[in-house]
Amino acid sequence: MTIHRSRRLGAVALTTAVFIGACSGSGATTAPSVAASDVASTGPSADASSGPSAASPAGSPAGAVTYRCSKGDGQLNGAGSTFIFPLLSKMGEDYNAKCGVKLNYQSIGSGGGIKQWTSNTVDFGASDAYLKDSEIQAAAANGEPVEIPVTFGAVVVAYNLQGLSAPIQMTPEIVAGIFLGTITKWNDPAIVAQNAGVNLPDTDISVVHRSDGSGTTSIFTTYLTAVSPDWVTAVGGGDPTRSAGKEVEWPTGLGASGNEGVTQGINQTDGGVGYVELAYALKNNIPFATLQNKAGNFIVPSLDSVKAAADLASYPGDLRFNLANTDSPQGYPITGTTWVIVYKDLSKVLKSQDRANALVDFLWWAIHDGQADASPLFYGSIPASLLAQDEAAVKSLNWAGTPLLP
Repeated sequence: MTIHRSRRLGAVALTTAVFIGACSGSGATTAPSVAASDVASTGPSADASSGPSAASPAGSPAGAVTYRCSKGDGQLNGAGSTFIFPLLSKMGEDYNAKCGVKLNYQSIGSGGGIKQWTSNTVDFGASDAYLKDSEIQAAAANGEPVEIPVTFGAVVVAYNLQGLSAPIQMTPEIVAGIFLGTITKWNDPAIVAQNAGVNLPDTDISVVHRSDGSGTTSIFTTYLTAVSPDWVTAVGGGDPTRSAGKEVEWPTGLGASGNEGVTQGINQTDGGVGYVELAYALKNNIPFATLQNKAGNFIVPSLDSVKAAADLASYPGDLRFNLANTDSPQGYPITGTTWVIVYKDLSKVLKSQDRANALVDFLWWAIHDGQADASPLFYGSIPASLLAQDEAAVKSLNWAGTPLLP
């Protein structure tokens, strides 16, 4: 197999930040954002002026969740995952309306978010990959990390193919072949065999992948590592710890920054294909493949198939888990999680206890009433089987040993 050195798609290398709420006098830098209303125009919206919401997740009794709405200095700063950006945008809007706290979130990729969090330049990081042991060690100077899963989503194989008469079905072998560069035409016999009656053109396949450290890449390459020995051999040299992660040596394709950049790169090229979070494909009207899962079923990425993959019987105590290549017969095989990452003892990293209270209150709201924002934007909300562990994680946050939540 010929391995081609990956190139960077400079035209679509984007860094995105969003400042949610009124920005007068803040001096915050803004950049193009994905507005929640642009992603989905229907579905329930949170009543930002009300008290505890009736839309609290299963397992949380109606009326049991209350909020202090600590304001601190009126702003919280975070950075990381582009995967969760549309959802955090909507959550930020709703929480600002409810509690008067603005969320300044930089959509720079999970790797960048972890670096900023470790450097203590933001209040929290967001990552679609749980922390590696080496990242925990790097953060140890500031204290012990707490990783809180806040949503689930699908990474889809999105494509731009003119004249296509029907959605494409892909097996794991097809997905791996495309991103290895061994399947180079859309009418390759392997694709044709799984798509009887579909008029597949003799168009070159143009792969777009992430150029930045990316949790979305980690989800996608973890899946490829699980389903394709050829991927492990070609990309990892036989080592699965090298063939999966936020950054890998891509055998083929052009690099772009963020889910935003990959989406734009696919749109720019007839025959383009890449991996993005479901909300980005839907927002930009890009078709995406139906994928065969471990049980042999072809699964459409959807809220139901994400829920099937994410609703585990139990979760590990440290909340570090992987959903790729699910065992669920109805589960979508490239399902991932986004974690908000904070330090347990916030007195070591934040400038005031008021700021710590504001952060903890936002997280408590995000895992409860904030979950009402998930499904209208095609994200999975926290399952009832996980909520108690999320609550315990937020309650573990403290100021010099004193819990921050009453």
